[in-house]
Amino acid sequence: MPDSPHDVFSLVTPADIRRIRDTAQENFIKLMDKVFDRLLVLKASRDLAKNPTNTKQLLNCVRVLARLIPFVYETRSDGSTIEDIVLWTQRPRPGSGADYSLGKQLVSATIDLLFTSGFTVPQATVGEDTVVRYTIWENGVGQTSSLGSSKENVANRVEVLRLLLVLCCKTMYVPPARSVAIANRALHTIAYNANKKMVLCLLCSLINTSLKEHSQGWAIPYRNSTAINPADELTLHAMQALFIMLEYQTPATKGGKASEAGSDVTSAEEANANTPSMVLITGTETGTQNLFRVFVSKLHRQQEFDYLTSNIMRLLEETMRSNLSILASVTKQPTRHVMPQEATILLWLLLENNSLFKEYVVDHNRSLRLFSVLLYFMLNGYTDPAQSGMVRTISHILHYLSEDGQFATRLMQPFDQSILPSTMRIVDASLTHADFMINTAFTLLCSSKPYLVPVYSNLLLLVRNVSPYLTQISQLTADKLISLFDIISSPAFVISEPYHVRWLIYLIEVFDYVVHYRASDNPHLMYSMVKARSCFVRLKAFDLDKAKGELAALREKKSKTDATRTIGSPGVQADAAASVTPVPSLGTLKPDDNSGEGASSPALSDKARGKRPDPGPASTSDTQEQATTPTVLKQAATGQFQPSTEWVFSWLPDLPLDPIIAVLDALSVHVDRISEDVQRSAELAPPTEPTHGESGKSNLQPDQSDVKPADQADSTEAIADPTLAIIHWLSSDAMASAMPDLEDSMPEIRPRLQGMSPALVVWFRSLLWSMIYTSGVKPFGIWKNTHVRLFVIKSTH
Repeated sequence: MPDSPHDVFSLVTPADIRRIRDTAQENFIKLMDKVFDRLLVLKASRDLAKNPTNTKQLLNCVRVLARLIPFVYETRSDGSTIEDIVLWTQRPRPGSGADYSLGKQLVSATIDLLFTSGFTVPQATVGEDTVVRYTIWENGVGQTSSLGSSKENVANRVEVLRLLLVLCCKTMYVPPARSVAIANRALHTIAYNANKKMVLCLLCSLINTSLKEHSQGWAIPYRNSTAINPADELTLHAMQALFIMLEYQTPATKGGKASEAGSDVTSAEEANANTPSMVLITGTETGTQNLFRVFVSKLHRQQEFDYLTSNIMRLLEETMRSNLSILASVTKQPTRHVMPQEATILLWLLLENNSLFKEYVVDHNRSLRLFSVLLYFMLNGYTDPAQSGMVRTISHILHYLSEDGQFATRLMQPFDQSILPSTMRIVDASLTHADFMINTAFTLLCSSKPYLVPVYSNLLLLVRNVSPYLTQISQLTADKLISLFDIISSPAFVISEPYHVRWLIYLIEVFDYVVHYRASDNPHLMYSMVKARSCFVRLKAFDLDKAKGELAALREKKSKTDATRTIGSPGVQADAAASVTPVPSLGTLKPDDNSGEGASSPALSDKARGKRPDPGPASTSDTQEQATTPTVLKQAATGQFQPSTEWVFSWLPDLPLDPIIAVLDALSVHVDRISEDVQRSAELAPPTEPTHGESGKSNLQPDQSDVKPADQADSTEAIADPTLAIIHWLSSDAMASAMPDLEDSMPEIRPRLQGMSPALVVWFRSLLWSMIYTSGVKPFGIWKNTHVRLFVIKSTH
C-alpha cells in the first residue's frame, strides 16, 4: 500500500493512464467508480481517528483520484475528452444499482472530507453523533477561537484540498478564447451550492487558514532546508481554492441564464442546471448565485476588516523586510507559504467583492502605508517576468482605489521614503505620495518590458483619476509628466497602434483637470506646460499624412541602421532595450528637449533664446525623432493597424485642447515678461555683488558673477534664472486673475472606472491557474506532462 502521494504519482505514470483511458475506457471508468465507492465507505466510518489503516486507505483513494482526474479533462489525440462520460453521465452506482453522477458526488464527498471528524477536524466530542462537522478551522472571520487541529488533521486537509483543486482544474484544459464561454461544472457545483452553512464554513476556513500567522519561534528557517511544512502547504492550497471560488462566474446562455454546460452546445436540461430544481443525491442543490461572492460581499464588522487588512499587510511587509534584510540570503525560504503575489490577489478580490471593505481600506490610517508597499513591489518586480502577474494585479488595485476621491486626496500627504531601499529613493524632500506614484508610473512606462504592456493603461488611468486632486507636485514630477506627453503625443507614435490614442486621451485629461481645478496649486506643472506649449499646438494641428510620412521615414531610418549594425556592438544592445518598450526610456531624452526642461532650465526671453522661432505644430525635433524611433517602428512593424481620416476625426475633435492652449497662451505672456524682467535686473546688477532679490525675482550664481569677460556682453543672461520668480507668480492670485474664463469648458470630475472585460477575465483566470500549476509541479507534479491549453508551459532547461 502506498505511503505517500509521491508513491502514487511515481507508480502510476502518465503513459499508463493514457493507455488505459484510450484503449480500455470501460476499465478506466470502472477504476474511478471503485476507488470512489471505497472512499465513500471509508468516509462514513466513525472510527477513522482510531483506525490508522482506514485512514491510510482513505488517503490513498484521495491520491489515486487526484492522479487520474487531470487525464479525464485532458483532450485526447482525436480532439475529444471523456469528461462527460466519466464524471457527468448518470450510471448505476457499484453495489447499490442506483443511478448517480460521479462528478457531482465526488465534489460533494470531497467537501465533506474537509470537515470529517477525526480526519480533517478534531474528533467529535462525546454525545455528537455525526461524521461530517461543518465548522470553521481557524479563528478570524466568523470565528473567535481555533479548533486546535492536530498535525494529522492539517496534513489530511492538504491532501483533500489538493484533490479539490484537481477536481476544479478543467479550466486548465480549455483554450483561452473559450475559457469564458465554457462552464466549469465542478466549480459550479461548489460555488453555486445552496447549502449555505457548508459554503460559509468553507469560505471562512479558507480565508482564516490563508491569513494565519505561522510562528517560527526562535528558529531561523535556513534556506537550504528541503522539508516542506504541511502548515505552509495548507496555507497555499487554501489561498488557491479561495481564489478560484471567488473568481468563478458561470457563463450565461443566449437566454441570459447561467449555464453549467461544459461544451458549446447545451441541452435544455443543462441550460437550466443552475435552478433550485437540480438536486444532488446527497440532498444539496445548486442556486443562482455564487455564494462565496455573496458572503464576502456581506462582511461588515470592523474587527473582521481589521483582521483582513492587518494580515494582508503583514504578509506583504514580511516579504519586503526579507528582501531588504542583510540576512535575507540565509533566512529566505525556497518556497514561502504565501508569496506577495497571492496576498495582492486576495486584496484585489476582497476589494472587488465588498464595497464596505474598500471604504474601510480608504479610510484606514495605514492606507498610505499599504499604498507605499504596493508601489515598492511594483518597482521591485517589473524587471522580472515571473512577477509580471503581481505587477499587473497591483496596477488594478491602485486603479480601483483611485476611483475614490477621498483616497486620491490622501495621496497629497508627504511621502516617507525611509521604507524604501536607497535604489528606489528620489532626491527630493518635498515628495508627496502622488509624486512618488507618478514617478513610479513613469519608470514603468519608460523602462519596462513587453509583458507589461497591459499595465500601461492602468498606470495612466491611475494618474488621470488622481489628477483633479493634485496639489504641489514637484518640478521633477512635472517634467516627467511633460516628457511622457511629448512622446505619446508625437504623430508617429499616435498612429502606430490604435490603443495609443487612449493613452493620449488619459494624459490630456490630466492636464485638462489641472488647468481647470488645480492650476494655482501646481505652479511647477503649469510652468512645465507653458514651456511645452508647442506639444499641445502640434497635437491640435495633427495631420495624418504628415504623421504617416514621419512614421515611414523613421521606419526607413531604422532599417538602414539595422543593416549597418554589427552583432555585439553597443548599438545592438541599446536598440534591443528600446525596442521592447512602448515608451522610450529616459536616456533617449535630451536635456534641451522642449518637454524635458527641468527646474535648472529657466524659461528664457526672446532675447536670451536668440529669437529662436517657435517650432511649428507639424515639426519634429531631432530629440523627438530619436526618442520615438525604436518604439514606433517596433509597434508599427506588424502592419495590423492602418489609420484613416475617419479614425482621426473620431477622437481628435473631442480632445479638450482649446482651453489648455488658451491658458498656456495667456500665461506665456506673463512668463516671458517675468523672464525679461529678471534678465534686465541681472544686467543692471553690479558684477561683483551677486544680487539675491528679496522678492525672489533674480537668482545669480556667485561663482560665475565675480568675473565677467568684457567680450561676452550677454554672459549675464546665461546665469540669470527666473524660475523662482515665475513659480512664485504662478502660485499667486495674480496668476488666477490672468487666466481666461474657463467656466464653459469646466469638465465634470468623474473617474474612469475599472471593468472586468472578457479579456481581463481570461488573463486573471490564466494567472490563477498558472500559479496553481506551478505550485503543483514542485512536490511531485500533479499536472506535469498533461496537455494544458489555458497557458503555455516553457521549459527552463
